[in-house]
Amino acid sequence: MQEIALLDLVNKTYDKMGETQEILEKVIAEMTKGKKKEDQLLKESYLKKIAKAEEKYHSLLMKLQPYYFFYTKNGDGMLTYVSESVMSMLGFTAEEFISYYADEFMYGLRSDLETKHITSEYGYNIPYEMAITDKKGETRYIEITEFPIFDEHNKIVEIEGIVRDVTEQYNVQHKMSNMLYYDTLTGISNRLHLEVQMEKLLLDNYRTREPFALLFLDLDHFKHINDTLGHDVGDTLLQKIATSIKDSLSSHDIFARIGGDEFVIVLKKIEEIDLTVKLHDIMDRIRQPWHVKGYELNVSVSIGVALYPEDGTTMVDLMKNADIAMYKSKAIGRDNFTFYEEHFNTHIHAEMHLLQDMSDAIDKGQFFFQYQPKVDISKNEVISAEALIRWEHPEMGLIYPNRFIDLAENTGLILKLGRWVIDEACRTIAWFNRTVNNKKFHLSINISIRQFQHEDIYTVLKNSIEKYDIDADQLSIEITESIMMENNEEMAAKLNRIKSLNIGISLDDFGTGYSTLSYLDKLSIDELKIDKAFIQAIPENGEKSILVDTIITMGKTLDMTVVAEGVEHEYQRDYLAQRSCDIYQGYFFSKPVNKQECLQYFQTSHTTI
Repeated sequence: MQEIALLDLVNKTYDKMGETQEILEKVIAEMTKGKKKEDQLLKESYLKKIAKAEEKYHSLLMKLQPYYFFYTKNGDGMLTYVSESVMSMLGFTAEEFISYYADEFMYGLRSDLETKHITSEYGYNIPYEMAITDKKGETRYIEITEFPIFDEHNKIVEIEGIVRDVTEQYNVQHKMSNMLYYDTLTGISNRLHLEVQMEKLLLDNYRTREPFALLFLDLDHFKHINDTLGHDVGDTLLQKIATSIKDSLSSHDIFARIGGDEFVIVLKKIEEIDLTVKLHDIMDRIRQPWHVKGYELNVSVSIGVALYPEDGTTMVDLMKNADIAMYKSKAIGRDNFTFYEEHFNTHIHAEMHLLQDMSDAIDKGQFFFQYQPKVDISKNEVISAEALIRWEHPEMGLIYPNRFIDLAENTGLILKLGRWVIDEACRTIAWFNRTVNNKKFHLSINISIRQFQHEDIYTVLKNSIEKYDIDADQLSIEITESIMMENNEEMAAKLNRIKSLNIGISLDDFGTGYSTLSYLDKLSIDELKIDKAFIQAIPENGEKSILVDTIITMGKTLDMTVVAEGVEHEYQRDYLAQRSCDIYQGYFFSKPVNKQECLQYFQTSHTTI
């Protein structure tokens, strides 16, 4: 009985297990069925994403077709495949492109892979650029990146490449390069481009020592044009001069503007030309009359020449020595050229030493006046004097203004020196006033064009007059014709404002500069000074000097006092007296003298207030 009961228990247990297994199998079947559905959904979602990505990728490729194409080359560098997008970029079919440009792309491979051996950390080449002509004949600039494929022996078996159109970027860079390397006013090279070209030239000539000439050009008195006629006139003149010079040069020569009116020319093949003939040609081109904005301008140039390799083997040495030679041209009269010589360095060092000493010399009281008496021709009496600046240098001794005025004007020290001149003139007048009773001493001083243009000279004059408590009509300022060329309201206002102080205004060196005849009756000029060059030209035999006669007549007509400077002979004084010239000065009466000697001349005069 127990066995039967145990058997029933086992059977029941197995039946239950069977039921449980059946349930589990159903559950597992349902679970598997759900998993398959989930996997199918995931698969479908994944395929949709792939299709969408492929669609985006295809769209991107279509958009990039005008800017990219792909190619492959075999191990020998020959093109074997070019993508159809080459047509969108360059207009060629793949077959046409392979036919036209197989050699160029082979060269790119050899140049980049085999010669340079430059690869990035990823194992492919750094991009290189190439100019190419599209089917329309237009130049395009492309960037090429190649990916070499190697076999087990590290031999190139295939190259895959991608080409990008960089024409737009190239044009932008080209414009930026023009801005960087070319003078915006004249279009010729600037200083930076000159340095780049010189570096290449010197590198090329390192072994060959092929001679060339470096010319340093500086236009004479160009600053006067800018200061009197305005920078628009000066700029136009520079453009015209640059164009004329450029037309005379060969394509292999270098031409650069390195400053306001400074140019450098490098003549490379000087063994094939007559260098002096070339220099004269350049100077003649600059000497020609220039018609700019209604003005006829005449300019000249001073040129310094340094030869390679004897005068230098670096750009610094050649530029320095050509510059030194140019200053030598200025010193001997301008409007010429000078070849560099070693001993010029001594002179330049002296000039630099002079310049360094000048500012301190003003403060240390090393500048002083000498006085040129001015004589009334009809009475033969000293009525006034012109103050002439001198420099007593502690090492160099007495220095005349022809040594330091240009230096002062070129460096801006002329403003400081000009203020000293005005202050010293008023102080001198005050001294004469205290020393001489019942006589009014008159003194004239020269005013630099730089000071007149760049300083509030009205205020400087007014302050000095008030400081020394003198009558303003005891002081006269002498200005040159170059100042008078700016015929506009601003110029008239400046002169009239100075004139309102009751200061005299004298036009110095009349006839030697620009033509100002049409301006004389519009500006506040009291005195017209005939330049000494015209006085020296008065014939000794008594014949007429038409220029002197004309100037005197003009001055009288305009109610101006006429002064002749540089009178050295009696016949010159007599000639002027016969033409009713008012005043003369010069060595015939007296050389420039010190203050005490000038006082003696003045005290013997019978002119009283």
